[in-house]
Amino acid sequence: MALEGGADRKLLIAVDFGTTFSGVAWAQTRRPDVQTIVIQWPDSTSGGLEGISSDKVPTELRYENGDCRWGFQVDDFGPRHQWFKLDLDPSQSRGISDLSRQYPDQHALPPGYNVSGEKLCTDYLTALRKHTEEVLKHKLPQSILKSTPIEYIITVPAVWSDVAQAKTRSCAESAGMGQQLMIISEPEAAAIYALHAMDPHSIKIGDTFVLCDAGGGTVDLISYTVSALKPILQVEEAATGTGRLCGSTFLNRIFNKFLVDKLGLNEEWDEEVVEDAMKRFELVTKKAFRGNPTEEFVIPVPGLADDPAQGVRRGKFRMSGAEVSSIFEPVVQEVVTLVRGQIAATNKTVKAVLLVGGFGQNAYLRETIRSSIDPSIEVMQPPNGWTAVVRGALMKGLSQLEPTTAR
Repeated sequence: MALEGGADRKLLIAVDFGTTFSGVAWAQTRRPDVQTIVIQWPDSTSGGLEGISSDKVPTELRYENGDCRWGFQVDDFGPRHQWFKLDLDPSQSRGISDLSRQYPDQHALPPGYNVSGEKLCTDYLTALRKHTEEVLKHKLPQSILKSTPIEYIITVPAVWSDVAQAKTRSCAESAGMGQQLMIISEPEAAAIYALHAMDPHSIKIGDTFVLCDAGGGTVDLISYTVSALKPILQVEEAATGTGRLCGSTFLNRIFNKFLVDKLGLNEEWDEEVVEDAMKRFELVTKKAFRGNPTEEFVIPVPGLADDPAQGVRRGKFRMSGAEVSSIFEPVVQEVVTLVRGQIAATNKTVKAVLLVGGFGQNAYLRETIRSSIDPSIEVMQPPNGWTAVVRGALMKGLSQLEPTTAR
């Protein structure tokens, strides 16, 4: 494809600025079919572009000796700023939930501690922008980067106030994302991508869906009715958005408390034991659990003295399915309550609940929701659910700039 005549060519970068993790995707308006997720991130040791490969990067900051460390550069130990995105909209009652009161993060600095929420958001978005533009230098020829204007899209929760949206815009502009910034609702972006990823023959104008974006910190829901299918799928709000702090981070915090209560008196107990156990719970146990109370899960607890009464033997701790269920239940039941409330609020026939976000990919959450609602309503996990928001934001942005070519 010819690259000359660049007056109408743009480079579009979408940013899913999340509570616990953030994502970035980009595309050229001349090649809207080629949409790329940024998966390379600096870590705490390499300092380069490619320390960690991940579809998203943690939304965390730490200020150390005049340096601002961000994302994977922030290790699990020591104080850190997190969840600061929520400081942009203090009007939201979900700021403190029963779960966040009962299970606080021991390393998280309190909101507004020595740095304002706006400064934290600006510093984080600045680091994200600089890194993305550095990555692009290795993906595109210099001639294209120099001659092509860059435009940014940033996503915001559906339940945010106009004031919070204005603060987001201000932080993004201060971070160098330009004056032409597009703001798109997170659930609308996720719905556009999720519905596009489904069989197009199964979607009709007038169909109503509940979109449940279950992330690490927050779970946000909104209902949409399909209003158009071409040139890009369009949706209209069918029920007002709702949300709570009941994301998968709370599973980790409840598990941490469970471990301390169960094994904290073991004479070899220390932070390293917690780190290894938390990794296994995060990467294996959470994903493998299906709700079977008789199933057993093995958690590594290296260095702990054998204690048959506690279930510790040869550096391993055996956990029953019933114990894992007790960790999931308080969090999953909050999500089920939100889903039921959203279905009731639509006053329409709901075709399906679409689960996106990291926690939205969890099998136990899916099956619990499925068994808790009308069996005529499907519960679906679209592909690429963790990155559905940033992918959908990029699709919508492309359609607005190049309506004839965007898919």
